[in-house]
Amino acid sequence: MFKLKELGNIIIVIILFAFLIRFLQDLNAFLTGLIIAFAIITVNILTKKIMASYLEAEIEQKIWHFQRWGYYTRSQFKKPKPIGAILPFILVWLSYPTGFLKLLTFLQFDVKPTSARAAKRHGLHRYIEMTEWHIALIAGIGIFANLVLAIIAYIIGNPIMLDIAKYSIYYAAWNMLPISQLDGTKIFFGSRILYTLLAILTLISLGYALFLV
Repeated sequence: MFKLKELGNIIIVIILFAFLIRFLQDLNAFLTGLIIAFAIITVNILTKKIMASYLEAEIEQKIWHFQRWGYYTRSQFKKPKPIGAILPFILVWLSYPTGFLKLLTFLQFDVKPTSARAAKRHGLHRYIEMTEWHIALIAGIGIFANLVLAIIAYIIGNPIMLDIAKYSIYYAAWNMLPISQLDGTKIFFGSRILYTLLAILTLISLGYALFLV
């Protein structure tokens, strides 16, 4: 289910996530941050992988990157830059000493159909490629899962769970941005209706999260 490089990327992101939400705090706080980050990232990724499997596809998580920086084809870096690891780290330090600039979006995913999908016939045809709607479903279920996690954690109500609830909503909100290769972009171009529905749910949840400071 997970490739070795993919696992490495996920571990890096969990550590970075914990560092951001426990910026310059002690070791115990950082370890708690790792638990919070692990719960949020794991729920998001596993639900997306389950949905992809249901749609007879596979996804691979990668650190959010960009390569093209201008309008023209030649306006691009030779190698993709891992903005999902670099930008959150820079922003939190720019807001020293409080570290209030927490950019909680780190990952993007690639999707490809499995051999089972390629082999399946639909009438006289085989539909191999994943549509934008399918990709939107995969991305959207991760956002929805984070919002559900926030509700469950809020109901449990102990301090760690309240932090999981708050940061799970923040993570969903950041990933709903329709920019670059973030989940929000995949949802927006796959289904405007799904994007609008998830955006409303996320904004409502964000309103509650602001009271969990």
